[in-house]
Amino acid sequence: MKKVSMQDIADSLGISKNSVSQALRDAKGVSEETKQLVRLKAREMGYTYKKADPKQRGKILLLATQFVFQQTSFFGEIIDSCQKKADDLGYQFETKCLTTDMLRHMTIPDEWHTYSGIVALSHSDNNYLSQLQTLQIPIVLVDHHHPKLNVDSILSQNIDGTYKAISLLKEQEITSIGFLGDTSFSPSYAERFIGYKQAVSELDLVVDDSMMITAIEESQGALFDKLKSIHKMPKAWFCVNSGLAFMLTSFLQSNDYTIPDDVSIMCFDDTEFTRMAHPTITNIATDLEYMGMLAIETLNKRIEGDTSPITYQQIMPEIVLRESVLLKN
Repeated sequence: MKKVSMQDIADSLGISKNSVSQALRDAKGVSEETKQLVRLKAREMGYTYKKADPKQRGKILLLATQFVFQQTSFFGEIIDSCQKKADDLGYQFETKCLTTDMLRHMTIPDEWHTYSGIVALSHSDNNYLSQLQTLQIPIVLVDHHHPKLNVDSILSQNIDGTYKAISLLKEQEITSIGFLGDTSFSPSYAERFIGYKQAVSELDLVVDDSMMITAIEESQGALFDKLKSIHKMPKAWFCVNSGLAFMLTSFLQSNDYTIPDDVSIMCFDDTEFTRMAHPTITNIATDLEYMGMLAIETLNKRIEGDTSPITYQQIMPEIVLRESVLLKN
């Protein structure tokens, strides 16, 4: 005889599997009437529900692409923070990689219904993330957002953060500042370019089209070829991430520029690249530990039945002064 499942109960009542799970767990996301109907139907169908250990509240799944999991010095800090906060709240925490095939074929594994909530870290595919919402499980995005995704998002304040970074350069009387980054790669990079353009306009900076590199493959060969075509180097570069800043440092030094005397460098994100470079790279960075903690706290509220409006919570990054910017005495 086939074992009765939550999905069987959901189908018989015409509700979602997640609603059945919430009702059996006595969660806040469903009405008392629904809870009574679910419990009655469960008994009628011979389904036995074993209540979880009160110290173990369910499972949280973190999803990300292989690229994200490889960026251990940046995304790794967010994942570790998510893990710690989930543990503190009594959740079992698991991670899974979104493969190319999964994204191409819009594959959502059946076992994902067993999770209480999902964290989607960084960008992957907006259509796929939209499909995830059909699971009717609480979802929180971290370092990503899109108008079609009606879910809570935890973000860096990219526009104001970049403006703050460019302002630091202007305070050092640097007025010729270039921009380096592929703005089509992610919403974060596009927003950083918006912040850069706002600073250029309001701070009376001197730039031309050759100083604004907004489409570039993140490889040393592609970057070096692009930079070789610039006839006059700006007095400073703002890079959308630390990897590009590290490669930029290598290019400038191999072409006899002294950093920061000839050219200053400022980037977004504080990673091993900013610390390994010689000179070390001044940056503006978001508190990644806080970002991960906030993501799990937000997800936990949704799991517990919070129905307040969807929010985008933006964390203001702070400047980390190192050696790559020439500071006035």
